[in-house]
Amino acid sequence: MRAMRSDAVETVRYRMFPWLGRALINTVMFAWSTVRTLLLMMLMFVRPLVFFVITPLTTALMIAFAVCLFTHPADTRLTWGFGLLTLGAFFTMFLYDWLIYKLGGMVVEVTHHRSY
Repeated sequence: MRAMRSDAVETVRYRMFPWLGRALINTVMFAWSTVRTLLLMMLMFVRPLVFFVITPLTTALMIAFAVCLFTHPADTRLTWGFGLLTLGAFFTMFLYDWLIYKLGGMVVEVTHHRSY
């Protein structure tokens, strides 16, 4: 049996590090893709229910804001309260769709064809 030289042992040890690093990165990327896919699936499943509630609510809040704007101009808390609630409902719908778009990645690009 031949004894291994110390530089050969060092070479084997340093060749192992990039392989372990790639394995760790691939494992983390797989975990992120799994979490992202599950979250996207949950958001897409709940989306019709969220918009079924928020769309009529936003319509009612816009009507209430317009009515209060012209009938109660002195009561600014009531008027702008309805206005801010309307803005919040619109912003919630926007953020929900934005989060789905960001989590979708290639899924959104494949299902929403763009013509340039």
